[in-house]
Amino acid sequence: MPVLDTGLLFNREKRRTASLSISVMNRGRQPARAAVQLYTASISGNLEGAGPHETGYGTMQTESLANVKLSPSGRARSMYAVTREVKLLTVYGVRVTVSGLAAGEIGASLAELDESGNVIEQHVLEPLPSGTDELLHAYIANHTQHSLTVIQTDTNARVATINFPAGSSPRTLDFTPDGREVYVTCQGDKTVKIIDTLTHEVSGELTFPVNAVPFAVAISPVGARAYVSTIIQDYVAAFDTDARSLIKLIPFPPGSDPASLAVSPDGKRVYCCLINRGAIAVIDVGSLTVSATIKLPAGAKPSAVAVAPDGERIYAADVHHDRIYCIHASNHVLAATVMLDEGSDPQQVIVTPDGALAYAACRGTDEIVAINLSRNEILTKIELPKGSNASDIAVTADGLKIYVTILTFGYVAVIEVASQLPIAILPTGSFPSGVAVSPILLQG
Repeated sequence: MPVLDTGLLFNREKRRTASLSISVMNRGRQPARAAVQLYTASISGNLEGAGPHETGYGTMQTESLANVKLSPSGRARSMYAVTREVKLLTVYGVRVTVSGLAAGEIGASLAELDESGNVIEQHVLEPLPSGTDELLHAYIANHTQHSLTVIQTDTNARVATINFPAGSSPRTLDFTPDGREVYVTCQGDKTVKIIDTLTHEVSGELTFPVNAVPFAVAISPVGARAYVSTIIQDYVAAFDTDARSLIKLIPFPPGSDPASLAVSPDGKRVYCCLINRGAIAVIDVGSLTVSATIKLPAGAKPSAVAVAPDGERIYAADVHHDRIYCIHASNHVLAATVMLDEGSDPQQVIVTPDGALAYAACRGTDEIVAINLSRNEILTKIELPKGSNASDIAVTADGLKIYVTILTFGYVAVIEVASQLPIAILPTGSFPSGVAVSPILLQG
């Protein structure tokens, strides 16, 4: 994950820089995501014992200017620009952290402008010697141990354990687009806890009406929205992640049993599995109402849903018929059906960032099924130990590795996508039920 940086720039006294114009461009053939930060240094002042020219220690403050998805080169939205006033700042720097398949093809430049908008000086942001893999983490929810295990994706070392109050029972989790927070559904105390990924501490909490039990959470890649499905009381709760407040409860018929959620790449639609209705509800984000219901074959029980990176295809796992359905997002027509082995019991399905593969975690047959999405057929099966009870699965932003939670044995299996083979077994806490991997990380 490359990081492009200007280093500290000092604002001149004469012909002072009034604003910065920052441009980021994707020169690759695949999409990427870029997070743009401004950082400044605050000097604490003279310290006792310091020399005549020393001013003491300082601190850094960072400000997020943008977190955007860049289309492949030559297409609309392949370039982004943002301006920030800096006239009152003495020193400043700009950092661009990029992720995705075209991360190595992102270029960034900076222009210093005077009060009239004239260019004083231009800079090309240079890549730092190392990326931020050591800061990217996999978060695992330990359901019966009431904790989260944080694993460094570069070395697969455990870097933190986040303990929740007894009885919290964390279940599923998802990252905000900038990677700064993780939202964790806790069925035991009926909350969603918010984790600061820089400190690995709980920084906030969302609560629900009486009798509602949060199940799945999905964060929109666009805008400040989180969506949480609930059981007992059948609805999806929409939250403002900036204000950390409830926007609206979107109800379903009693007994619908809403479960897995997925948000379209443009953030305009939310798809929710209704297990006991054999359908997927389509929520229009503009009105926060159910705009359509996608009926699946008779008897279907959709357990999980995922959306392809282009937003044109929806994939749903069916635990009753042991199938994966491919559905056109534009007209909700079933395009293809991938038949799994009888008794597969697919618990989760994900799509790789390039849209080439889907992976289904099959609890019944103790395997991960890799599906070629261009042909909608099984590519290979990755065997897990008997009785593993695989429950959740996540893919890294570069699409190179997937992480699978193994409930029975209390560990996460790491699988290399290139070889389709397990490359690591990482102990966690008891009953690891959910996993999410950093999409990108803004440095603090």
